[in-house]
Amino acid sequence: MRNLGFRAVLVALAGGMLLGGCSENKRYQDGVAASRYVSYSLTLRDGEQQSEGTAGQLPEMSVFQFSNGEFYLKQQVRPDAQGTVSLPAMKASRLYFVCGVPFSLSGETIDEEHFRRISIGRDLHDNTAPEFMTAVVDLDEAETRAGGSTVVSLKRSVARIDLNTTADKQIRIREVVIKDAPAEIYPFLEGTPVSDETVTYRKVFDGEGVEGEQAGVFRLFESPRPVHVRVLGTYKEAPLQLDMELPTVERNKVYELEVRNAGATVEGTVEVKPWDEGGTVVGSPDAGNRILIDAARSTIPTGVQVDYDRNLVEVPAEGATGMTLAFVGESRIDIDQVEGLGDDVKLGNMELEETPAGFVSTFDVSVAPQGKGRLGYSVLVHLKSPWMQESYDYVEIRVAPSDHQIETVEIGGATWMAFNARSRKLDDQVYPLDGMTVEEMYRDSWINTVGGLFQFGRMYMYVPWKGYNPSNDLGHQGTANAPWTNDAYMPCPEGYRVPTRAEWKSILPASAQIPGSYTAGNGEQITATLHVANGTLVTPTGVGGTQRYVKLVSDATGNTLFIPMAGYKGDKSTSNNPDFGNWALMWTNDRTGCPGGYAWLRRLRFNAATNSLSTIDEYQWQMEGFAYVRCVKK
Repeated sequence: MRNLGFRAVLVALAGGMLLGGCSENKRYQDGVAASRYVSYSLTLRDGEQQSEGTAGQLPEMSVFQFSNGEFYLKQQVRPDAQGTVSLPAMKASRLYFVCGVPFSLSGETIDEEHFRRISIGRDLHDNTAPEFMTAVVDLDEAETRAGGSTVVSLKRSVARIDLNTTADKQIRIREVVIKDAPAEIYPFLEGTPVSDETVTYRKVFDGEGVEGEQAGVFRLFESPRPVHVRVLGTYKEAPLQLDMELPTVERNKVYELEVRNAGATVEGTVEVKPWDEGGTVVGSPDAGNRILIDAARSTIPTGVQVDYDRNLVEVPAEGATGMTLAFVGESRIDIDQVEGLGDDVKLGNMELEETPAGFVSTFDVSVAPQGKGRLGYSVLVHLKSPWMQESYDYVEIRVAPSDHQIETVEIGGATWMAFNARSRKLDDQVYPLDGMTVEEMYRDSWINTVGGLFQFGRMYMYVPWKGYNPSNDLGHQGTANAPWTNDAYMPCPEGYRVPTRAEWKSILPASAQIPGSYTAGNGEQITATLHVANGTLVTPTGVGGTQRYVKLVSDATGNTLFIPMAGYKGDKSTSNNPDFGNWALMWTNDRTGCPGGYAWLRRLRFNAATNSLSTIDEYQWQMEGFAYVRCVKK
């Protein structure tokens, strides 16, 4: 929210006279210590001005000068476009600036202590406090810019009250009432209350009310005691009332009344935004009509945790069945709307029973177990009482994330998935079998680690040990997404992408010797070894081969990345044999410099004669050929 600058034409100060034309200037006129006066250049800045010339023209203001506690001079000054004024003042004197409200002296012998205790405000309210600015400057201590200009920081002596309903477009505010607002203020004694006298302000909006942001609804004097706010309006045409409390009110701050969570308990916060500085004060919503889960009449399955004060139902990753949530009140409760509902959460209809304790409303909930890789999520069930005004609330059903999350490895300057991709779906990814680590998967269950083969720019996985009829578009995707940038064609799950040529070169430079040790592109030292998994390779189609894999270990962190030597398929091949154990072809997401229907991949080749890798390079491969995808985090 933008802070409003002090740019309006403000009320001129009553009783103000130009220098030399008033009895308030008597000491100066009589020549008393006139030789002690020097000319000062003052640069005035309001709360928004961060540098010269950034704010509008400042209004005319009065300057009261005191020295040794005695009043000497009052002047009227009008800053120029740069906020600068020149005026005579006694050395080591104190200047009081004020603009925006009538402020004058009743006599010429007032001392500084009594001057500072002149209060204003009692007769200046027009359904809001008057906005004005003040400053106090000690000329022997003032900050001075280069060139001798003293910087005067003007401070607004009121707080501003704004209204914000942007959290829900169905909220409309018709009236805002401020109670217990101070009636008076000492302009130059910040934090000092004048009296216990208070006033009430009321703002009524025309028509059906307002929505969105409303700046400057009220101005308030500072208050060390609580000021109470009542917001009246409608949500979906049903009446709402929200009571909030500002524990204190400080001058020169913006208090934003935020109405939020409509359709639930209509809550409010008071956010303090800086005209100069600020913090955050949380308002107190009216909780008298809350719709809370009734523990005694609800059925909560084992493993489900309920916070009854917060209407929070926490469901484990295993899901929940046979759950019933109950609510007791003076009227029936309805489900108003539901947010975040998907196929995994089923809600029954609201049932009603009249009992001696009141109306008991219940609905059933079932939550399916989390699939592999799925993150946690929430469903918000908004409730309302159609027979009671201002009664809204919600229940949050929070489902824990899957116990099986995508395994990742941070190595070589990127965060890699621990296994090759199979599709964009989280459930389709490779996860360690129950009780097994990533390394145990490669060592003891190699065939379950290889993932799927893909044509470049296409999303359909080819099962490595199956044959197929040659096709330039397996799965009939249509136009290839080359490179992979459209999520609709991406074989990587959300939050991941196909790696670049540079990322593959970093982790597997062409100079690497495997087995051996080398330096990755980010300077990380890598120890690389070649392994054969345990057991004999068994596939549903009878395809055999050697279950080789490469193991890359960061010497600094111990983080380990595995790459199965799972072969490839050519674009015209009908064979079901991908040549397991002898090759690993891994797509990059780059076609730069490739002719026609080619793209770049990283290629590893096994040399049986040396029992090592003979080839680590990048290669231009037909886009209709089949290679593997190892995803990295975005």
